Amino acid sequence: MNNLKSGTKLIRFISQSNAIAQRQFSVRAFRSIPSNGIFIQKRFAHTNLGMPALSPTMTQGNIAKWRKKEGDKIKPGDILADIETDKATMEFEATEEGYLAKILAENGSRDIPINKPIAITVDSESEIAEFKDYKPDSQPAAKPTPPPSNNTQAQAPPKKEQSTPQNNTPPQPQQTQSKPSKNYPTHNSLKMPALSPTMTQGNIVKWRKKEGDQIKPGDILADIETDKATMEFEATEDGYLAKILAQSGSRDISVNTPIAILVDSKDDAGKFGDYSEDSAASTPKPQKAPEGEAPSAPSTPSKQETTQTSAPSSTTSPQGRIFASPLAKKIAKETGVDINQVKGTGPSNRIISDDVKSFQKVQPQKTAEKVTEKAPAQEQPVSAVPSSISSFDDVPLSQIRRVIAQRLTLSKQTIPHYYLTMECRVDELLKVRAQLNKMGEGKNGYKISVGDFVTKAAALALRKVPAVNTSWNDQTIRQYKTVDINIAVTTERGLFTPLIRDADLKGLVAISSQTKDYADRAKAGKLQPHEFASGTFTISNLGMFGIKHFSAVINPPQSAILAVGTSEKRVIPKENSEKEGDYEVANIMTVTLSCDHRTIDGSVGAEWLQAFKDYIENPLKLML
Repeated sequence: MNNLKSGTKLIRFISQSNAIAQRQFSVRAFRSIPSNGIFIQKRFAHTNLGMPALSPTMTQGNIAKWRKKEGDKIKPGDILADIETDKATMEFEATEEGYLAKILAENGSRDIPINKPIAITVDSESEIAEFKDYKPDSQPAAKPTPPPSNNTQAQAPPKKEQSTPQNNTPPQPQQTQSKPSKNYPTHNSLKMPALSPTMTQGNIVKWRKKEGDQIKPGDILADIETDKATMEFEATEDGYLAKILAQSGSRDISVNTPIAILVDSKDDAGKFGDYSEDSAASTPKPQKAPEGEAPSAPSTPSKQETTQTSAPSSTTSPQGRIFASPLAKKIAKETGVDINQVKGTGPSNRIISDDVKSFQKVQPQKTAEKVTEKAPAQEQPVSAVPSSISSFDDVPLSQIRRVIAQRLTLSKQTIPHYYLTMECRVDELLKVRAQLNKMGEGKNGYKISVGDFVTKAAALALRKVPAVNTSWNDQTIRQYKTVDINIAVTTERGLFTPLIRDADLKGLVAISSQTKDYADRAKAGKLQPHEFASGTFTISNLGMFGIKHFSAVINPPQSAILAVGTSEKRVIPKENSEKEGDYEVANIMTVTLSCDHRTIDGSVGAEWLQAFKDYIENPLKLML
């Protein structure tokens, strides 16, 4: 210790490979012990638990609920918290033993970047108290305190003079410019869940529970229409449904937007009758005093001030700040409304969401009135629809149809498509299929379709020509090691693409069984998100509708899609016949491969089609 100079800080960082937890010695947890002018700091080891990356595309997360509280003992495998990712609400599991000393991000904390500290754990129960006042911004080392001196007055930092009222009245709570909103009991916000990998917003089809109902884990709260199907929103914890914020029929609700309020006690359920997101967000936070200045004690308001407060005030502060709720600002931004022109009706004339919506309705009417006044009398308004077809119905877009439109438009705008067509003779395939189906007759039998042969042949061709089993990543071309094939299925709700994983490793019977099961459940709207996730290749078969030939749109981020037409009888020259004019009837199936020219050159696409044709025309190779 003789070499330790005054002011030396002992700090050590040990980062785990997953970058989630950081082992360090907190400067805030040091105790300074003076010894002959040298300050030795006692160190308390702790671990920073960072926001974990619980999905491959996750960049930030929300704390839905902490399962452990400060002071609790933790063991590997314990569930620490429920984390909302970009895909779903998932469990954050402990990997080390210790004690939860401090929670840095409380329940409801949103948009926390990956690896940002959300809690502190320690090894010993006795060290918990050292982190009672710990804050993330207090982690950097502070300047060491010099040895105590006799002249304590000289060492005190100079105080900035404040013009405070000269009275002996005790300080009163700081007043805000708007009335504080009602204090609601402790509650949890139930948010629009991400029920599919590509879901960004959803519709409330129907609430299964009503306000005041008791809820248990596993209860179905509501039916949610996602971009893929109508799915059930399942409760994960006990409580009472205090308030429904998004009624049945509500549409285009963004993921993680609050849709209901849940409370622990039945007595609290009736206290949210007037609750809204605007009222929850309307209480302004006390403004921080500038650094280096002490907050001045507010004096009793004078008569003049009281009179001014009671009069209608502007929605803009003297500093130019607009007093509006976050939801009102969001709606104004999305709809292009100038929020400076909106008159607020909330507390202290604060602008709330209803004000923006009302402004939207009034504004078009005013604009129409002005246009009517200025327009010449002889001009007639032009009808948007020709009179000959003026009778029509506007069908509302479902979430599925909206997503299909977005993804396919994106595909055609960003992927340079080209198309390769080939004819395959399927006589031998039809014979083998008939033999296999005859063997599979019975109570627990099977029935293999031509489409099942196509799936298996496409999978083996992808394994043989892996350059087609790829996707474009701007800086790289990603080549997949597994062959996962999406099968396009048309339903009343829209197009679904159930996923057959490891199709190259499955037999024809397994492919047939899984495809039929997924198709039936897709039409019933009962597919689970992982069952229609994006694979590495897609097959679209319209042969059963009598379509001979068509070109399909690539399903991004994949590089290719195979369009399969029907088989038809044609008269062709007989194979291996030297006799001129010797013909035979053959069953011919036409297929078209749509390719992304960024990843698949024309020769590579042709090579894949040749491999596919070989498997189709020689179906016994599929059994090898």
